Amino acid sequence: MNSRIYTKSVLQLAISAACILAASLQVQAAEIQSLASIRMQTESFIVNYPYQSPYPPRFQIGKLDSRLRLKACPEALNVKFARPDLIAGNTAVRVNCPIKSGWKIHLPVRIDVFEDVLVTAKPLLKGQKIDASSVTFKKQNIARLKNGYYVKNSNFSQLQARRNLSQGTVLTPKNLSPRLMVRSGQQVTLVLDYNGLQIKSTGTAMQSATLGQVVQVRNTQSMRVVEGIVSGEAMVRVSI
Repeated sequence: MNSRIYTKSVLQLAISAACILAASLQVQAAEIQSLASIRMQTESFIVNYPYQSPYPPRFQIGKLDSRLRLKACPEALNVKFARPDLIAGNTAVRVNCPIKSGWKIHLPVRIDVFEDVLVTAKPLLKGQKIDASSVTFKKQNIARLKNGYYVKNSNFSQLQARRNLSQGTVLTPKNLSPRLMVRSGQQVTLVLDYNGLQIKSTGTAMQSATLGQVVQVRNTQSMRVVEGIVSGEAMVRVSI
């Protein structure tokens, strides 16, 4: 009988200890910020970031140290990019609890953002004009395009190949240059603006220039050298 009472007492003590331990763990859990909640709110921030892309981003969030013990935040976490100028590729987000005594951590992330960018539809030669027939669009990970790129609304009509380009090459400001609208020695049209009137004549360009550049032209009739601004193909506007 005494043995049974003793056994029963031990069992009751074990159950009580287990209940106390469980309650203690629940209290501790309530006082610690869930690492899963940090990850979920970071994922939500990345998914909903306005990348201006027709495709959803792909991303990989760095692992959180399982030993991390952060005080449970009573408010929604504040998630931002650690560097506002680095929102794709290998970057990081800053996660913080937005209260006076809150905590802050940095979390590394890899984000791939996709866009339809301008690529060559056929091989291009150095100096060749870029037009609709020579280009097409292809889905690319723009996080990897360190030299820049052009999208569908880009104006490429005044550009030319800076060097020979193979088919499928992503077009960038590095491999394109402004197209020469006036070439040295070329016969050009001079448009003179005078008191609201336009007077046209011809001249010979003294140098090569792109759209909007200042160029010197020798007037065919007067043989005077005048300066004007390139306003179109073989066209120079002069103000008097």
